[in-house]
Amino acid sequence: MNAQVLAIVFQSATALIAIFVLLLWLWATARLDRFRQEMFAIRDELFDYGASGKIRFNDPAYRLLRQLMNGFIRYAHQLTFFRVCMMSLMWMTLEDKPRLEWSEKWNKAVKDIKDEEVRKDLTEFHNRVCALALQRLLTGSPILLALVFLAIVLGLCHAGLKSLKSTVSKAVTETTSKVIDARLLEEEAAKSAA
Repeated sequence: MNAQVLAIVFQSATALIAIFVLLLWLWATARLDRFRQEMFAIRDELFDYGASGKIRFNDPAYRLLRQLMNGFIRYAHQLTFFRVCMMSLMWMTLEDKPRLEWSEKWNKAVKDIKDEEVRKDLTEFHNRVCALALQRLLTGSPILLALVFLAIVLGLCHAGLKSLKSTVSKAVTETTSKVIDARLLEEEAAKSAA
């Protein structure tokens, strides 16, 4: 090998390392910042909703939802597929199963809301928070993405390509629900905020 070939190899290797660092480090940081910013936006909407007088700031459902959002914001850097799998494994292997206190309190607080529209609105806020957390898990894990892609392909084959949107939605929901119990995520996020 002459000096020119060695220089090209060195430049190529340096460029590949730089691209690798950019993709793994900067992309992960950008995803984390985006997740937190979107969670802040939902939390701001919830605050505006409370400020409009539709629900009191000291209402248990409002406070629990804020606690969940704050936990996800604080806990966002730990919200990875690997950590969620390890947490789920730990919870499944414990002899004394932990109570899902946050979920129990949330369900009771929502049920106690008299106004049907407010109940629906707070449930929608909760659904948006959970969807955002699941999106973070899904887009950050090549393994989970591959599983979802496989479920979509199998679902499309099974459905005979009848309804692409419903098949994709069903595949994402079924795949993530088999791997991740959203109540565990909520419980961990609520503990982080407390």
